[in-house]
Amino acid sequence: MSDHDAKVRIDVEKVARLARLAVDPEDVGPLSKDLESILEHAQGLASLDLDRIEPLAHAADLNSPLAADETSGELAHEELERNAPAMDGRFIEVPKVLGGGGGA
Repeated sequence: MSDHDAKVRIDVEKVARLARLAVDPEDVGPLSKDLESILEHAQGLASLDLDRIEPLAHAADLNSPLAADETSGELAHEELERNAPAMDGRFIEVPKVLGGGGGA
């Protein structure tokens, strides 16, 4: 295995760790080749002359009208409690969504 192959292997394992993905050792080689192919394609795109191309906010020309952002009054505390997943005294309990997640 050359130094270049070892570096690619380390990079793939690092990317997998940062993305919290479990990667089997036998998959590192094929993933390295896929990653190299993606990076080569991106380098090809970077060499294109895009000076006269207007940037887009979206890939498709969509015109989605938005509803007006208007207040409609406060919810009664009883109605809020009825719709809450769980209550802890006067506080609403919601499932934890950040931090502590497993992964590779």
